[in-house]
Amino acid sequence: MTITDETLIRLRSTAAAGDAQAALRLGRLLSLTAADPAEPGDGEPTWPEEPWLRAAVAAHPDDVAALTLLTGRLAQQISYWEACLDMNPDVMKWHGEDESTVERRHIEAAKLYARIRAADPNRHTDAGLDELAVLLGIGDKPAAEDTYSFYVMEDEAWSGSVRHSATIVASDAAEIRWASDKWFTLAEGGIGGEPTLTAYVDGAEVGTVDLGPHLADGGVDWNAVAVPELPGSRLPAGLPVPGRGLHYGFAGGAE
Repeated sequence: MTITDETLIRLRSTAAAGDAQAALRLGRLLSLTAADPAEPGDGEPTWPEEPWLRAAVAAHPDDVAALTLLTGRLAQQISYWEACLDMNPDVMKWHGEDESTVERRHIEAAKLYARIRAADPNRHTDAGLDELAVLLGIGDKPAAEDTYSFYVMEDEAWSGSVRHSATIVASDAAEIRWASDKWFTLAEGGIGGEPTLTAYVDGAEVGTVDLGPHLADGGVDWNAVAVPELPGSRLPAGLPVPGRGLHYGFAGGAE
């Protein structure tokens, strides 16, 4: 199903009226972006999905999908803020955060993770949840690798010795197209590197496309890019990819 601006407008309206499933769907889409397309942004991670995912969890406290997405995004926030503390603590101040941010999110994510496990999730999520526990520092069970099928859009550029990057991981063809377009629109064609889209099936790379030649106003000319459907077990929304340093959703940073 094609995702359009009207899709988000409809979801936002329904979610604002109290529909938890609409809030979850909207939160899932926004987790794939650097900023809310409905609000002007400068590309800095703003976690636009967070209030909608919190609303979905509040409405249905045992909803594994909502809990997993929220916990996964909190884990990514922790990683981002820890990197900021290492490289440039002032970034946290610009966002109204401080060193206690990481601790607060660690505590909350650990509690949410326990609720996921208590809800007895589908075994399909086991590998990703094991990896998530390791990332959160609350588990050490090795995750089964080569488990999931997913897409990765990567955009990167170097400034001296610093690598700037934007990565989007998704498990639905329509979502990766939509999220990539939103990124290239926000970043005005990307950050100056050679963006690629790679598909993985059961953890194995099955093809990479150079998106650079297909960039146009408003995103990618998808009529010129073959995006294969994903057989196998798709990466559940919100979870990391075991053994690859990748996590469902948008991630940006510098190193």
